[in-house]
Amino acid sequence: MKILLISIDLVLGTRILTSLLKTRYFTAKNLQIVGVRYSDTFSKKALRDIYDFSKEYDVIGLSFNSFYSLLAAQLGTYLKSRGIRWLIAGGPHTTAMPEEVVSYADIAVIHEAEITLPALLNHLGDPASLRDIHGIVFKDESGRINRTGSPIIENDLDAIPHQTFSSEDIAYYDVTKDSFEKPALDNLFPGRGRNYFIITSRGCPFKCAYCSNNLFAKINEESVNIRKRSVPNIIHEMKLAKKRGLQGFYIADDNFLAFTLEEIEDFSKQYSSMINLPFGIGGLNPNNMRSGDSVKKIELLLESGLSDVRIGVQSGSDKTLKIFKRGYAAGALPKLLSVFEKRTTIWKAPNDKLRVAVDFICDAPWENEKDKLSTLKLANDLLTTYGIFFYTLIYLPGTDIYELALKKGWLKNRKKDIYLRGIAGVEDTIYNRLLFLIAVLHERGSRLPDEIMSLVLKLHKKDQALAEGFIDFIIKLINDVEGHHCLDLSHLTLHPYLTGFNKWEKTAGEAGKRVLFRSYHTPYG
Repeated sequence: MKILLISIDLVLGTRILTSLLKTRYFTAKNLQIVGVRYSDTFSKKALRDIYDFSKEYDVIGLSFNSFYSLLAAQLGTYLKSRGIRWLIAGGPHTTAMPEEVVSYADIAVIHEAEITLPALLNHLGDPASLRDIHGIVFKDESGRINRTGSPIIENDLDAIPHQTFSSEDIAYYDVTKDSFEKPALDNLFPGRGRNYFIITSRGCPFKCAYCSNNLFAKINEESVNIRKRSVPNIIHEMKLAKKRGLQGFYIADDNFLAFTLEEIEDFSKQYSSMINLPFGIGGLNPNNMRSGDSVKKIELLLESGLSDVRIGVQSGSDKTLKIFKRGYAAGALPKLLSVFEKRTTIWKAPNDKLRVAVDFICDAPWENEKDKLSTLKLANDLLTTYGIFFYTLIYLPGTDIYELALKKGWLKNRKKDIYLRGIAGVEDTIYNRLLFLIAVLHERGSRLPDEIMSLVLKLHKKDQALAEGFIDFIIKLINDVEGHHCLDLSHLTLHPYLTGFNKWEKTAGEAGKRVLFRSYHTPYG
């Protein structure tokens, strides 16, 4: 049986499944659709191209998140209209909205698919047996929707093959060029150069209200347990990537510091001796720093090559943190994150300083001026030097924040408020502009005086244009000085400096609305 797994923007999941299916004696390949962020529809040519690529396969798998659900529905409907026999959908949006997805797909696979998908493929010729497969949703011959219960997830992550990154297994279709491409080292993980993305664990105990992990915990209670790969298994994948020519690693886990001190010691020792390349860690939760051995873990990781960390702070408002279910108060954050303050790496300058970035979620509808000021104050006081990633709040289907948005009436138009909103473009407000300015200054080891921030906010109430112009002037002044001195910031591969406002006028969803974003985080819609 020949299977083609199509992923819209998502990368790791379908690459892992492609490797898995090949070990189960299926012929499997992966088609990744890239360049789709500015459109909610495929062109006629793109649809024809993707169909022509797909038509030789017995089964098409389609994986996507909520931002691309409109594209997935269009593509899935088109493929079925052209005679594709089996279309199986998966991914976060399918997990949240399976009844919506089976309006055009034959079967929806819920949550993790490593156990479900092979079993499903082996029973496609016997529709009556589908009810015995856990974790799927499908329509029977009468049109009735059938749910088969909670999926079974793999607890032994070492039993799952490494993701494929072979050009024989993967093809790209770039919708901006209407053409197919072979993956190269520089775009193996689009936008990340030669840094290799790897997942070393799964599961999360925190259930944050806005996160897909919140949804997964409702689907399968076991998903709150952290399942870890063994250190030799992780190092083996990294060795393969290094041999291929990758030059750094990004550990994309939610809870890498949940590894025990003994496991971190083992990882650091093996990484130093066998890999010896810079690596970053994303998705750290401040609650990870409550452990008494968190300082020792960070020191061990720095000694083995840690160069970047990214931490989900999210807000300085205690009200917002409570709604988000973050499990900490804003006042506790500077102490929790002090473990990262002024840390040095083993790498030579300009890579000798640990680069820290934190996430902030903006634009929550319940926040008042006090809440926003609390976030600005926290951002100003958090660390001496760090970068900021800005996101707008999204009501991801199936999460607690989605249910709250339905209850409160914040979700008025699913297409506009979810599918085309995009997390990267924050609203163009004076508070978000000040947060950008704080980021520009802190990334350079400076700080916005509280008195100046207060004056700008007062000025904005009297003269909006003048207040915004003042912020623009400070940023321009910084850029001019750096340009005059020919400052080279190209080494900041994972957390590049913010050099100013990037403005985007939306073309879909809330068409005409102006948003702000970081240069490497382009908005959707």
